[in-house]
Amino acid sequence: MKDKKEGKTTKFVAFALAGLAAGAAVYYLFGTNEGRKTLNKAVDGVNGLSKTLKAQAEEGLQKASHLANRAKEEYHRVLHMADDARHDAMEKAGEYKEEAKDLTKKGLKYAEDLSSEARSKVDEA
Repeated sequence: MKDKKEGKTTKFVAFALAGLAAGAAVYYLFGTNEGRKTLNKAVDGVNGLSKTLKAQAEEGLQKASHLANRAKEEYHRVLHMADDARHDAMEKAGEYKEEAKDLTKKGLKYAEDLSSEARSKVDEA
């Protein structure tokens, strides 16, 4: 039971000291000329820091926007290159298809000529 009372007493004393310290700080900052000067300096410092952070955030946002635009441009460039490559491949495939048709026709013509020649030799014999 004694431990609980000591714990409560310790907490009360800590709370009272914290309140006293807070009261002294408030009195110093608001109740004295020196305190008001210190408070004004602190407020000015916070305002300056806020402006600096805002400027850095805006700069970071601009850099991010610039990088996003560059990425978008690069994406479109790569798409254009891929489309060109696809178009070139289709053209080549069309050319190869026509060459294959021509070679097939020539092969058939040659086979027909050989067949005709063989028939005529068979007929002669």
